Amino acid sequence: MASGGVENFLANVGRDSWVHRLDPRTKVAILLFFSVFPLLFTDYRFIFFFFLLIFPLWLTANLDFRPLVAPFIGVAFFMFILFIFTALRGPSEITNPAPEAAHFTWYVKFGPAVITSHTFFRGLYIAGRMLVPLTIGLFIIATTDPTSLGKGLRKLKMPTSIVFMVLAGLRFVPIVTEQMINILDAMTIRGVKGSRIERTRLLILPLFVTSLRRTRTMGLACEAKGFGAQKWNNFYQDFVLGRTDRFILAVLILLSLIIVYLRFVAGLGVATVGWTR
Repeated sequence: MASGGVENFLANVGRDSWVHRLDPRTKVAILLFFSVFPLLFTDYRFIFFFFLLIFPLWLTANLDFRPLVAPFIGVAFFMFILFIFTALRGPSEITNPAPEAAHFTWYVKFGPAVITSHTFFRGLYIAGRMLVPLTIGLFIIATTDPTSLGKGLRKLKMPTSIVFMVLAGLRFVPIVTEQMINILDAMTIRGVKGSRIERTRLLILPLFVTSLRRTRTMGLACEAKGFGAQKWNNFYQDFVLGRTDRFILAVLILLSLIIVYLRFVAGLGVATVGWTR
């Protein structure tokens, strides 16, 4: 049961589409583009433009979205928490004329907390700026074998230690997921009852301990194999930029030039924090 869930989590890596066939270096360029340029804008309408660019990628990547439901829910929950903590303010912040939060056109009161037009749009653009790189990161993980991604990073002269941390992080997610499912199955077999909160409390400690054991085993294995003695510069599979890769890179360069012009020359995409004008 547990291994099936983990396999489903990584099921899209082995599928076939033009996105899957892209060179890993091209995917790194896509990730960097969508992780850096949204941070230049404070107007949520301009940030929405990046979602319009991401949307066709998801539609044409031949993905099975069922295994991605749980990651999407996790990202959505994180964005919701980020939005709430940004939008909620105390009443003193809207009555004191000094803070920017005091300038608003409408407000809604929730007991001791207040959401104003200023804090609402501020939370919207902050959550949006974080959602763009998280979404594209999930897209790259779902369409790229971690080993190929590591080789691509080494081709870009990325230090071996950083490449190892990226690969370990990508591998660690399904491992922890498998451990969590195994623990939940063991609790069910042993007849552990209680609310979801109680079961979660009983899950945390064994999951933490088993994760520490995994990391210790990984560290010992790295030492035994002489990690760092080689630079991983020789590969059985060579990477060559194809026609699609060159086209994608050309489009990214063109979009980068347009975005830099709009932001720094034309002065667009910058709004008073929390406002849409």
